Amino acid sequence: MAETQFSVPQGDFDLIRYPPTRDQNLRAWDAADELLLAHVADVMTEGPFRSVVTVNDGFGALSVAVRAAGKADPQNKVSFVSDSHVASIAIRQNLDRNGLAPLDADDVCDPDLVLIKIPKTLGLLEFQLSELRASLRPTTVVVAGGMTRDIHASTIDLFERIIGPSRTSHAKKKARLIFSELDPELSPVAPQPTVFSLGLQDVQLVNYPGIFSAKRLDNGTRLLLENLPLTSGSPDVIDLGCGNGALGVAIALANPNAHVTFVDESHLAARSAEETFNGAFSALDGAGAPRAKFRVGDCLDGLHGDSADLIVCNPPFHQGRVQIDDVAWKMFTGAKRVLRPGGELFVVGNRHLEYFDKLQRAFGNSQIMASNSGFVVVRAVA
Repeated sequence: MAETQFSVPQGDFDLIRYPPTRDQNLRAWDAADELLLAHVADVMTEGPFRSVVTVNDGFGALSVAVRAAGKADPQNKVSFVSDSHVASIAIRQNLDRNGLAPLDADDVCDPDLVLIKIPKTLGLLEFQLSELRASLRPTTVVVAGGMTRDIHASTIDLFERIIGPSRTSHAKKKARLIFSELDPELSPVAPQPTVFSLGLQDVQLVNYPGIFSAKRLDNGTRLLLENLPLTSGSPDVIDLGCGNGALGVAIALANPNAHVTFVDESHLAARSAEETFNGAFSALDGAGAPRAKFRVGDCLDGLHGDSADLIVCNPPFHQGRVQIDDVAWKMFTGAKRVLRPGGELFVVGNRHLEYFDKLQRAFGNSQIMASNSGFVVVRAVA
């Protein structure tokens, strides 16, 4: 059974991962969480932090600990910033497990303390720091933490360019901290989304920072685009894990009568897909444009059963830096529930992920529709 007891200076807590994982070696925290909270305990001797913001807190280790540390103060505020909807679910779950109040509204104005977990991509970090900067004051304590493999000279340069003077701690248990002070004289330019061609009807894909395959169409999506099923009538289609919306937009281009729902757990992905879609159909009036919805959610949770005719998906096989198939498996079982009888799921993935076998287990059937040296497209029918 995976370890769930998280012991830090703020207390002992019971933390689990979300979504649940079958890998018993994975915990809901890492050494960077421990190092950040040990530092917070050291500096708390100088006075309490009334307003704390946690950034990229994957499962709630930071939020749970600082919420517990300030629970005796009715004016204590803990807010959370992340692109991940799933992370917000994990935090709510772990706060409840530990008998703590929910986090406050996403009000990050004038925080006393900002705790940042370094994300996987520098582009997302740059975007987040640019947005956070406007909420900081010179006295705000800004501390970031990550595993040493995630902190490079370019990471420090980013903090110095956007926030101000920065330095690092010594490494401990392969983790390290970054301390940054606000320089009011800096005027950093906020990063813009990248734009590149879908390869269909001059459509441009919009990728906000942190979205998969930021500068070009990835090879897996390209293979699925070449093997999308033809639709007729007015089918209900879901682009699951939509990213920049390439798959759903391609279906809408081929059949403007399709009703396409774009779903992703990333707020920036849903934003990317919406801007891609709007750009693709901007020349059409309201009556002529396909109907589309853009949804931030955990896979297909909240969608009605027997409500879709086609689901297309290029599932993620990482959560953070951990390779894991739990998210893909949830997508597949959710698709079985949401598809109408006879509805189809088309999935693309790296060959080694064995999606053919997984869909055979989930649906009772699977069929390889296309493959190349790196990827395979698999179809399953509800």
